[in-house]
Amino acid sequence: MKRPKILVLYTGGTFGMDENLEIPDLSAPALKKRLLSRVPEMARIADCTIRVVFNLDSCQMGFEHWLKLAREIRSSARDFDGVVILHGTDTLAYTAAALSMLLSPCPRPVVLTGAQKPLDSLRNDARSNLLTALEVAGNGPRELSNRVMVAFHDEVYLGSRVRKHSAFDFGAFESPRFPRLARVGSGIHYEPILRSLPKITKKAPWIDSIPDPVPSLPRILKIEVTPEFPSESFEGDWLKRLDSILLTLYPSATAPTMHPGFMEFIHRAGKNGTNILAITERSHAPVHMGSYESGKVLKKAGVKWCADLTPEAAYVKAMLTHLLATTPKVFDRLWDHPLSDETGGAV
Repeated sequence: MKRPKILVLYTGGTFGMDENLEIPDLSAPALKKRLLSRVPEMARIADCTIRVVFNLDSCQMGFEHWLKLAREIRSSARDFDGVVILHGTDTLAYTAAALSMLLSPCPRPVVLTGAQKPLDSLRNDARSNLLTALEVAGNGPRELSNRVMVAFHDEVYLGSRVRKHSAFDFGAFESPRFPRLARVGSGIHYEPILRSLPKITKKAPWIDSIPDPVPSLPRILKIEVTPEFPSESFEGDWLKRLDSILLTLYPSATAPTMHPGFMEFIHRAGKNGTNILAITERSHAPVHMGSYESGKVLKKAGVKWCADLTPEAAYVKAMLTHLLATTPKVFDRLWDHPLSDETGGAV
């Protein structure tokens, strides 16, 4: 059987660290030789073309790196059957969400993976993660042919729905609000949820709307609600320098709305043109802002609800929405409309 052609994009991270836990500055031929020597089975799965895009600890990656990856995929993917990205784990969820939105509709299946332990380690997860990613990118079902995914520790997730939850376990990622796409054992079992994924529409990708070079990036800050919210810390011109605030509510999507200082902060942000976007963390069950009275108060005050977006995906969506919006009304319209077909219909 003809092997699929896979483009492997290397960005650094733990996966490629050497025995001294440093990220070596490798050329593409040197990296391919290293991978094939340690994972010779990859040659049986796919005909791999390897490119080194970055040699970075993923904690150093941001918007400019997401954009470069998206443009690299956009310009090259038609020559391949799939794309695998080797990425550090700390910001992998941000990159996966960004590519889900920037590339929509994605020209080929894109699978991000990485490792908790380097490929050179005696006990490592890098080898199995790589093999799974290659199989999914090269031989996955047609429902995944235009998706961005994450393959990690025998699980495959939708790219815009993952979170890193452990720095120790090989099972470092979870998808708390969207079912996994596949599980890996003696083979790869694709879950029934694939039949319910929203249809990919053939529209212009969002990356085509991002100017090059990118103008100044929007200023977005994440703030967590606390019982005695220190609203006095946000007085003066401080709010005017922010474009959006990701406000992390309590798990039931509630906040101390009877605290006068807190609501004064919310109203002041609105007057200054700063968007308040409400998110929750650590919840595996569906949550709705407005189920409780305090949530209704927030909605009435103009706080925008992130629904079941992860904090990582919400941050990325806010950044892209600001870059694409020309007026506050355009921002509101874009925010209310999915930026990506990867949202599972739940933005």
